Amino acid sequence: MWFYIAQGVGLIGMALVFIAFQQNDKRKILWINAVAGLVFALHFIFLRAYTGMGMNLMEIPRNLIFARITDKRRQRIWTAGFIVAILTLGLITCGKNLFLFLPAIAMSIATVVFSLQNPRYIRFFSLPVSVFWMTYNIIVFSVAGILTESFCFTSIIIAIIRFDILKKPTENQ
Repeated sequence: MWFYIAQGVGLIGMALVFIAFQQNDKRKILWINAVAGLVFALHFIFLRAYTGMGMNLMEIPRNLIFARITDKRRQRIWTAGFIVAILTLGLITCGKNLFLFLPAIAMSIATVVFSLQNPRYIRFFSLPVSVFWMTYNIIVFSVAGILTESFCFTSIIIAIIRFDILKKPTENQ
């Protein structure tokens, strides 16, 4: 029963991730992904996949802080702090199975990505993060996570096409 509840909760998270990457504003991307992180943390609790849960819980304060900070020096400090916290939590929760450490690697990369200001770079460099999450989701049998990474990849590609390839040049370009 919990498996099906977990997948249902995960599908809500998937919808939020898809919506997030269709935004062309850094703050909106980060806020919506923070809510998705909360939903996915619950999803992974139901699956007893604690590294995934921990990484998604770390996503919430990270995204909310990065949505507000514009000073590059402060961003670098927060980025380093979050990476240390993420990797530490990842090591604690993965046990002896290093494949369970993949979300910590993904979240560390994503932390650098989300410290960027340009939504174009956020979209482009978010693509490799999906590979690590996809592998983890397969290992913990997160059907919703597998679907999310498939849709996330597709959503990011659509957004890259919409905003970065087909975007009409402005007069200043």
